[in-house]
Amino acid sequence: MSSTATANASHRPRIPGPISSGVALLLVLAAACGRSVPPANRPDEVLRAQLGLTDKDEVHRVTLTGGSTEVLDPVQTMIPVGAWVEFVTGDGRVHQVSFEADSLEAGARAFLERTDQMASPPLVNQGQRFVVSFREAPEGRYPFRAEGNGGPTHGVVIVGPKR
Repeated sequence: MSSTATANASHRPRIPGPISSGVALLLVLAAACGRSVPPANRPDEVLRAQLGLTDKDEVHRVTLTGGSTEVLDPVQTMIPVGAWVEFVTGDGRVHQVSFEADSLEAGARAFLERTDQMASPPLVNQGQRFVVSFREAPEGRYPFRAEGNGGPTHGVVIVGPKR
């Protein structure tokens, strides 16, 4: 082969060969065991300092804003058992979050009552938050109501199996 042919051959994309079933199994197991929390769901420095959270803890955010009615972003939040949800004010209006006792399954209601997480205090400053731990929470739907200066609105946290 000439030197020109050798140079061109080195720039050809390499086509990977088949992965052995043993290597594939190791890759799947490594991915499952080494599951990392996506950067967007990692706790910030305040939560690390105040609650002792680490990169292994998963925090989901619901932003509260207002106007003629309360606005939630997102309205529905799906999390695994063990994760946290922080309700954060995105404006300077007053907001309050309360889980709807009559709409909760008995186990979910007992969990929130036992952990004193049924409702937030009034959140009056932009960036203020109500953080709820779902460690040891039963799986299921956790409907909540957001109230403030505007009309109330409803959302739900859905707790699924631990990942």
